[in-house]
Amino acid sequence: MMDTQFAKFLQIGIIVEDIEETIKHYEEYGVGPWRIAPLDSNEFPDFSMNGKKERLQDIMAFCNIWGFELELIQPISDSPYMTWLKEHGPGMHHIALITRDSFDKVVAEHKEKTGRDPWMWCKDPQIGMEFAYLDLHKELGLFLEIYNEEKHGGLDANLVLPEE
Repeated sequence: MMDTQFAKFLQIGIIVEDIEETIKHYEEYGVGPWRIAPLDSNEFPDFSMNGKKERLQDIMAFCNIWGFELELIQPISDSPYMTWLKEHGPGMHHIALITRDSFDKVVAEHKEKTGRDPWMWCKDPQIGMEFAYLDLHKELGLFLEIYNEEKHGGLDANLVLPEE
């Protein structure tokens, strides 16, 4: 078996125009229940996006199904999510993974391999939240979302999976 950087698959992220309407369609196929969570980065005083104090507003919905999480994101504010929606329309945006190596090492490795910084990097040191989307559209056809190992409520990015 290859020694993969990607230790565990967690989530598929989908950007949508109307979260309520999208949830209704998923429920028509028996996919649910959903947890809806509005996000306004103004609620987090130390929140930064791509190293700047910018406001991020969106509505998210989460559903645990098939052993992973579906995440729907409806952008509200002018943000990278909104730009993506305007340029590409609704659809799959990213997958989230736990990585073998530390967050900082994976970000540095990505920059070395691709010459690109993360597409979006959000951080709030007060609550320990930090995540980044690595732009691998050219190489893999999508963004990879990775988390800092200090992310509260998430799985440790250095989680050691049992040998199969």
